[in-house]
Amino acid sequence: MKAAVKYSIAGALVALFCAGMFFLYRQVRQEQREIVCGRLDVSFADSLRFVSEQDVREYLDAHYGTYIGQRLDSVQLARIEQMLETRSSVTRCQAWTSDDGVLHVEVAQRAPVLRFQDGNRGFYVDAEGYIFPLHPTYTAPVPVVDGAIPVHLPADYKGQADDPYARTWIDGVLTMHRFISTSRNWQRGITHIKVRPGGDLVLSLKGRDELFVVGQPENIPDKLGRIDRYIGQIAPSKPEGYYKTVNVKYNQQIICRQKDT
Repeated sequence: MKAAVKYSIAGALVALFCAGMFFLYRQVRQEQREIVCGRLDVSFADSLRFVSEQDVREYLDAHYGTYIGQRLDSVQLARIEQMLETRSSVTRCQAWTSDDGVLHVEVAQRAPVLRFQDGNRGFYVDAEGYIFPLHPTYTAPVPVVDGAIPVHLPADYKGQADDPYARTWIDGVLTMHRFISTSRNWQRGITHIKVRPGGDLVLSLKGRDELFVVGQPENIPDKLGRIDRYIGQIAPSKPEGYYKTVNVKYNQQIICRQKDT
């Protein structure tokens, strides 16, 4: 068989295959246009509980409108994703449909690393310093920093702190949290972080009566190093419970105050 004939036959087969695939694609698209959304399936990419399946359903009902009974190819997936991602506790949403008539929505929730509490007023922050409100029924298992929090926000605030000092202060506390998290001793040893008026931090340590004043959340490795030095070198030379406070907020100083002064 001549080469030209071979090429002609191969070309015809390819053209026939492409035509068949195009016909099949059109058939599938036609069938998909006839499929309507029969139900919503909500899943979560994490174990947090800031958002529930019922929350997602009610939010879509209120802000998207009717999707059950809508043709699958007319469901506005990008709009659904953008709507849900406007919620402060949601970082990412993916929406897609399947040929069995199901609208799938997967939600990834914002993960808090700290909770700040000042009386009845409080908020969470994630690792990037993004602030979002407390949940009315769910409390995330994260460390709590409480007291005179120097961050004043409207109710249900979300986003980075607008005030430069507040933003710097929160970043400093997050830096301290990251440093503590890298040390098993400090992670287990620090039992409470209290905030005094003005934003100074005071630490309580496991098994110790003293309060450790670290001041503003800055130069944390150096300040914790001086607390470590106090515990290893100064405290053993005195009776147990001799000091009331140990102040390391000032550079290169360890100021100890007795309980009876």
